[in-house]
Amino acid sequence: MALSIGKRRPKPLAKTADVPRVYFSVSSEGYGHSSRALSLVNQVDADQLMVGSYGYALDRLKHHDVQTSQIPREFKMVGRHGVFNVEETIFQNQSAFFNFNQVVQFEKAIIEDFGATLVVADGRIAPVIAASSLGLPSVVITNQTEFFPFFKHDSPFVKLFGKSFEWWLRYWFSYADEILIPDFYPPNTVCLHNLSPSFHVKKRTRFTGPLVPWGVNEVEPVCRPEGYDRYVVVSLGGHAFRRPLLEAVMQVAGAFPNVYFDLLTSLQVRDMPPNVGHQGLVLDSAPFFKAADFVITQAGHSTAMELITLGTPSIVVPDRSQIEQENNARRLVDLGVSVQVRYDELEARLARSIGLMMSGSMLHRDSIYHQRCRKMAQDSQSINGRQTMATILNEYAHRLLTY
Repeated sequence: MALSIGKRRPKPLAKTADVPRVYFSVSSEGYGHSSRALSLVNQVDADQLMVGSYGYALDRLKHHDVQTSQIPREFKMVGRHGVFNVEETIFQNQSAFFNFNQVVQFEKAIIEDFGATLVVADGRIAPVIAASSLGLPSVVITNQTEFFPFFKHDSPFVKLFGKSFEWWLRYWFSYADEILIPDFYPPNTVCLHNLSPSFHVKKRTRFTGPLVPWGVNEVEPVCRPEGYDRYVVVSLGGHAFRRPLLEAVMQVAGAFPNVYFDLLTSLQVRDMPPNVGHQGLVLDSAPFFKAADFVITQAGHSTAMELITLGTPSIVVPDRSQIEQENNARRLVDLGVSVQVRYDELEARLARSIGLMMSGSMLHRDSIYHQRCRKMAQDSQSINGRQTMATILNEYAHRLLTY
């Protein structure tokens, strides 16, 4: 790697800050990074915030009243046969490792020109290194601080790379002033199994509560279809490897004629039963999630935080070979807010899981999953992750202005 990340004397900022200014560097390798950025956009004055990103995340952020800057991609996740492939990702990102120093310098220039007093990184490494070289406070927002599980089931070469990568990331985390986990406090943390046991990481970690881009009362639910007892949202995104789940939902829909299944996906759908609708890929899923009795989806962290905050339980189907989602799904089941189904058991378990979600008791029409999810939703509102996060970032942003 071309970059030397040894400690060096920071250079003075080219632009003297007279007010707190936050530079937020956001990855576009996943939906959740931009969702968390949007959660904080309204918590900071527009002229005191600059968001750097690329691709889908940048396009999404441009729709809001925020200054944006296009930044280079650090790496690209690569799949094979519809499944995330670690070895292919390593080989296809070799040039990225050698160009990493250029990415750091690029973001460093943005930070200096903007006169930032705080750097926030979500899913990116370069801005933390850039902030350190400038003597600025930096904060990492993440739901994952352990990465070796992604590598341990692969080839010896990938395992060796994984060990080195894990060590390097721990060293990178040491450059951040704090690591903020946008999740419930332990023991109710959904991403618990994706967090590093290293004391070097744990001592910098703080839990802020779920970070979602809206308040519950701000979400207006969509109108539920008339003539049906239950309304189920199926959120699949646009990845082709989720088509088996789409087809499984279409097959079981006939067994539940009083349930309306609404598909949120860019995948093409043909020959839909009368109780299945297709909304396409919507910009904001929250109104659909709030209206739904339950949601069928993958086990992404940001989606889980949105569903729990809205009090909506779920049937989660983790993407194949996606260790993070598998860990999230295990925790969601342990917390009693979800039922997990794997791709290799869709035919046998999906219909049964739908039945479980609709099973009530003599005292409650809703299932135990609804009851537990509503309890956690109350906890989420009490914690108020958006306000907690904004308070922390505001304190860091003012540090250089207090002298």
